[in-house]
Amino acid sequence: MSTLQLIFLTAIPFLATLCSSFSPEHPTDPRILVLLDDLAIRSSHSIFLNSLQSRGFDLDFKLADDPKISLHRYSQYLYDGLILFSPTVERFGGSIDLAAIMDFVDAGHDLIMGANSSASNLIREIATECGVDFDEDPGAMVIDHISYAVSDTDGNLTLIASAEFIQSEVLWGSKKIEAPVLLWGIGHSSNTTIMCWVSWMVIVLLSLRLDWIWCISFEHCGVSLESKTTI
Repeated sequence: MSTLQLIFLTAIPFLATLCSSFSPEHPTDPRILVLLDDLAIRSSHSIFLNSLQSRGFDLDFKLADDPKISLHRYSQYLYDGLILFSPTVERFGGSIDLAAIMDFVDAGHDLIMGANSSASNLIREIATECGVDFDEDPGAMVIDHISYAVSDTDGNLTLIASAEFIQSEVLWGSKKIEAPVLLWGIGHSSNTTIMCWVSWMVIVLLSLRLDWIWCISFEHCGVSLESKTTI
């Protein structure tokens, strides 16, 4: 199983019309399909997954190559959201493929995806369709020569500390995040033409070792992103 490194998508700063369909505090569409590279991810990422379940989301865990998985039955969608924690999958099982996932998102459903430097071509294609291109060099990391964490001892400036992210009760709840967030992640670029009609939700995964994660929904539009950084 490929290790999912810690990643956090944020904007420093950014303005956005945030989607409400995947509210972490008050879920209204609770049935979520979670596709995994390995079922061990349920344990290694239990903090994040348990936090969703504690808020009322019904998570259906499946291996990404399960031959029986499907997003719909008889033209009716079975899930309200999709979580892809399967960065190395080359081909999904069942009836799920790139087109099926994009149709699912286009229909107003939500997508959360985690990836790392070992992301497969399929995962890269999904990201590209949503307006994000991962660097072709799997070793390319985000570097900040100013806001790097001084405690980072390797000297490569890839561990970034930032306290500049949107303050939103929709995303974070009522408790304010006081300490800086450590960011570390793979290099990527964004297609602003596509992203202008994608709603982005920032997901905090502290201590979960994810490399790149984001949530999108096409149900609410009007997004303006000035910049973003990953961990």
